[in-house]
Amino acid sequence: MTEKSRSTHLKRRLTSPQVAMIALSGALGTGLFLGSGSTISFAGPATIISYVLAGSLALTVVFALAEMVSVHPVPGGHGAIAAEHLGKLGGYIARWNFSVTWLTAVGAEVTATATYLQHWFPNLSLGLGTVLCSLFIIGLNMATVRLYGSSEYWFSMIKVTAIVVFILLGLSVIFFGWPSPHGAIGFSNLSAHGGFAPMGVTGILLAACMAVFSFGGIENVSVSAAESEHPERDIPRATSTMIWRLLIFYVLATFVIVTLQPWTATVAASGNADSSPFVVVLELVGIPIAGHIMNAILIVAALSAANGCLYAASRMIHSLATDGMAPHFAAYTSKQGAPRGAVIIATICFVIASALSILSPDKAFMYLYGCATVGILINWVVIMLTHLRFRAHWKQQHTDDERPPAFLRGAPVINIVVIVASAAIFITLLKLMPVAWIAGIPYICILFISFAILHKVRDLPDPQPLVKLQNSSERN
Repeated sequence: MTEKSRSTHLKRRLTSPQVAMIALSGALGTGLFLGSGSTISFAGPATIISYVLAGSLALTVVFALAEMVSVHPVPGGHGAIAAEHLGKLGGYIARWNFSVTWLTAVGAEVTATATYLQHWFPNLSLGLGTVLCSLFIIGLNMATVRLYGSSEYWFSMIKVTAIVVFILLGLSVIFFGWPSPHGAIGFSNLSAHGGFAPMGVTGILLAACMAVFSFGGIENVSVSAAESEHPERDIPRATSTMIWRLLIFYVLATFVIVTLQPWTATVAASGNADSSPFVVVLELVGIPIAGHIMNAILIVAALSAANGCLYAASRMIHSLATDGMAPHFAAYTSKQGAPRGAVIIATICFVIASALSILSPDKAFMYLYGCATVGILINWVVIMLTHLRFRAHWKQQHTDDERPPAFLRGAPVINIVVIVASAAIFITLLKLMPVAWIAGIPYICILFISFAILHKVRDLPDPQPLVKLQNSSERN
């Protein structure tokens, strides 16, 4: 097959339920199941408010995404739209930053999965476990788009079911004492040990800064638009359902955790399923194998996160390749529409990240994590800047009565609020997570320097023109 005849088009094979689950799955990872204790340590019971603040910020970003990609459901999602409205530099930064951020997360998640497997298989080495988990995720992403969508749908369904069961059991114990043998717990833990907000407003804001990173991954909804069967319908619908689901899941789950036990007793997670606040609920209702149940859920959550991150990053690399900003072979797709060349590049990156996290977990892994946290903030700032230009362009071509299928209310003021808040969070990280500055500042410099070098040595073509989807019957 000649290069000219090889396809570079993605296939629209994701169904509406799959798009909805992919959108939701990005923000439902091991952070909620295992890491909520560390966020609670900053604000106590008032962490409930912190999650509301962080969730509101994240959902503003996802609404801006939905507005843009429901009009232009193109490969590369918001990264390709950034190239159109912010120029070659904007498109380069948006897509490579997105890819690097989630490839770093892939390395973390497959390593985490191997750690959870050791709970059942103590003789399994971390290296071998990581390789096995990596091969499993690579296989899913090398196959058809529909197989990826199906696997992610069921991964997400398991996570959602676990959260719903946790919340219902927790509320039952709090209000009625059933099925716990200890009776109704009530609300005394919300005011004990320093009150509802033991660290005051400062603690609430610090916890909100940490909670922001629990919502990292919501951007995946923009990448799935190019492979959705009906993006003009599915993307707005997925965004709308994501809003109330995420707020309910995070806020109610946090409420249950801080109500069932004193917040001071909530142990910050360190990779052990038995330390998860979710185990407390299962133990209170008399389930003797709570740790094993949570370990199974953590494995599914980590595999789901790794699956989604590799999918999103490979699609961004595919978009970069079509614009001449990544190796050209990454632009080609299989007959089933999978960008296998892009997956191969992504695989190399996350194998390196996994190796670093295994060889030097105390140092290399934290530096990778620092880059990832900064990458999320860069994603959000670029998305809001792109949306400002997108909205201005829309107003020039349409009447005031015409609106995109999804619509962000409050723009452009709300865009500025998110950008300022993201900058404030980055400054706060100097105190909360110094490694984010140590790794993040050089990382930002590398992004800009690499573009300058690429732009000088190669005559970069203009970005691929954006296609506006006119009706639901249009297909690639």
